[in-house]
Amino acid sequence: MTTAFKRYGFLYIILIGLIPIMGNSQAIEPSAQFPSAYYSLTKDTDRMRFLMKAISDSLSSGKLTLVHDMAKEGLALAEKNHVDTMKGIFYFDMGKAFTYHFPKPDSAIFYYKRVLLFFPYKLGYYNLIAMREIAVDFVKEEKKDSAFAYLDSLHERIDTMAISDPRRYDISSVMATVYEYYGMFRTAIALYENSIYGIRKAGHPREVGLPLANLAELYDESDDDTSAIKYAREALGYLSNNMEFMGTAANLASYYTNLNLNDSARFFNRLADSVGTLIHNDGQIHLRGPFNYIDILCSEKKYDEAKKALKLVKPWIDKNNDKSDLLKYLTLVAGIDTGMHRWASARDTLLLALSEARKSSQEVYVAIALQALSMISAKLNNFREAYRYQQQYMQDKDSMSNTETKSRLADFEALYKTRQKEESITLLQKNNDIKDLELKNSRQTNVFYLIGSMFLLVVTGVFFYQRNRRLKMQAQKTNAELQMQIFRSQMNPHFIFNSLNGIEYFILQNQKRNASIYLNKFASLIRIILSNSRKDVVAFTDDMQTIRLYLDLELLRFNHNFSYITDIDPALVNSDYPVPPLLIQPFVENAIIHGFAHSDRKDLQLKVSALLRAEYIIYTIEDNGVGRKAAAASNALNKPNHNSLGVRITQQRISIFNERHKGNSSVNIEDLFDETAKPCGTRVTLKIKTI
Repeated sequence: MTTAFKRYGFLYIILIGLIPIMGNSQAIEPSAQFPSAYYSLTKDTDRMRFLMKAISDSLSSGKLTLVHDMAKEGLALAEKNHVDTMKGIFYFDMGKAFTYHFPKPDSAIFYYKRVLLFFPYKLGYYNLIAMREIAVDFVKEEKKDSAFAYLDSLHERIDTMAISDPRRYDISSVMATVYEYYGMFRTAIALYENSIYGIRKAGHPREVGLPLANLAELYDESDDDTSAIKYAREALGYLSNNMEFMGTAANLASYYTNLNLNDSARFFNRLADSVGTLIHNDGQIHLRGPFNYIDILCSEKKYDEAKKALKLVKPWIDKNNDKSDLLKYLTLVAGIDTGMHRWASARDTLLLALSEARKSSQEVYVAIALQALSMISAKLNNFREAYRYQQQYMQDKDSMSNTETKSRLADFEALYKTRQKEESITLLQKNNDIKDLELKNSRQTNVFYLIGSMFLLVVTGVFFYQRNRRLKMQAQKTNAELQMQIFRSQMNPHFIFNSLNGIEYFILQNQKRNASIYLNKFASLIRIILSNSRKDVVAFTDDMQTIRLYLDLELLRFNHNFSYITDIDPALVNSDYPVPPLLIQPFVENAIIHGFAHSDRKDLQLKVSALLRAEYIIYTIEDNGVGRKAAAASNALNKPNHNSLGVRITQQRISIFNERHKGNSSVNIEDLFDETAKPCGTRVTLKIKTI
């Protein structure tokens, strides 16, 4: 099973036990009656208590059909008798119904917010759980900012709880599922491991099942299915909730399939199906179970059986109208046709999958479809199409890599805050223990107490000073490493790919001299980039040499369709100021790729100048290409999914440079026009403080 399918198509497995998928898509009033014992009760108080227990039993067993109606009945009784506490409880149950039974997170959020009005105490059970559910429902609503706002509030609340309080680790585990969904795996792992450790230390070992199951999912996301199996099987021994048990068993089937251990995969898939049948979970019976079974058949190359099984899934996909399910279905259809060498049919299916993935912005499925289309086009001897799809795949992959870099940076920041809070709480607990010990010993003499207190204050001060200094140095080091990863990602991999193609062209044309010149320049440029990637700043002349090498390679690549000149202030050359490496390279690249590539002019020229003015270096990159507006229109037509981040990364580097050196560096981009107001190029002016 692909990572994309698990993360985007089955959010209820990632947030296992929190967001189970049911087959219904509309909130329909059930026709079934309440248990007969309810109608024998005469007092409203007894009826409300009965409904509370019945709802609790239904939620625990996963039989959710009557939860909405029972909560609605209980709310009416509470309002009739003006019992505010019961109103809050039944509002809570209404929220549960819309969370777990009906796929309406907006309605669930509405009822959970009403719960907070009746239970304002921030550490109370209903307040905490309502906050938790609101955060999860905002995830389903794709409202990341709102979800993280409630996560921050939950962070503040659990930080005030005792280390031994089991609620602390239950909430931490749920918060981890949200971080996991947004790809912040390091933070999620830290919260899961902390939750498992804390629950066991607090003397509640039976409650570790859910964190263990979710930790297994994280290992599977990291392609470590062996560890995923280990934690998932351990989790099954602790899980008592049918919904959680079913989801973990289904996951185990997937992990075993990934390792081609198909007998074990079948066993756990049947186990998940049996529980799904018991609790009437249509999502497992008609979608997740069959998908797992089809994956097993494809692993065994039993494509005819797989195709028959897939036909049974289609009606449920049409009924649910879920894009992730549809994309998983289309991917399986194409995979089966590919396995049976039905290339044309596989291509048509993948084209449909590509279209649907782009409409729903599911980038992982876009990349999967493009890569598969490249391979199938080659099988059909359509190498031009194969090359085009491969190029698009590389572009999408680059974009996803940049997204992953941002996610890791956000992950680091969240993890750093989480660990800071955990360390602060641990230190506070230790300090309290030390103070208790000092109070016991203080009965001996006042002098000894005074000396001991002074010693404690000095040691604590030194400890905190050293600790804060170490944490600050570690944060600076980690931040520098992350920023350098972003910097190293600037050099466009397509430039390297095209440079190698250019060298190959000269070799095939027997142009040995050109091939040698091209190869030497390319090797020099790569060597300089690798050397400079370890440095915060380089000498100005070295940086300009790198820019010239890059321009020479682009000249060879574009067959001398343009020329360039450099105008450098002698004061800069003589003084050789240190500057951030390759800071202007993205603007030079944009001038060539976007300004010149779309122009028909014969006298294309790029001018790079650098002047020293007071305590600033003024770079100017000016071209006489088509201008930004025409280039953007052409890119929108030819590269609709292209997402260049070079300029944005440069602006981030300048911002960091300003903070570090107290400067006022800036970037200004202006369009150039001739006397007839026709666009005739672009000028970029970059001001950087000297150091």
